Amino acid sequence: MAVSYMYSRPLRRPRIHYIGIAAACMTTLVGLAFIATGVVRLDLLEKVQGDILAMALAIALVVLGVLSIASYAVVRAIEWASHH
Repeated sequence: MAVSYMYSRPLRRPRIHYIGIAAACMTTLVGLAFIATGVVRLDLLEKVQGDILAMALAIALVVLGVLSIASYAVVRAIEWASHH
């Protein structure tokens, strides 16, 4: 009896990209915790005007997003380098 490989799955490599997603999530969570702690401990809600606080939080969130994407990219680059 011949074995048909037409419907067989290709061999899977370990998915390191899941580690990249985890690293990006951890970066986001830690960054959000630092932002929240800074706002609460420094009493920024009471001392700073609303416009300045909103702009500072927006800049912090954009930087946090860039850092999260960068951490994911580093893990993907390591995965790519390990396969080549």
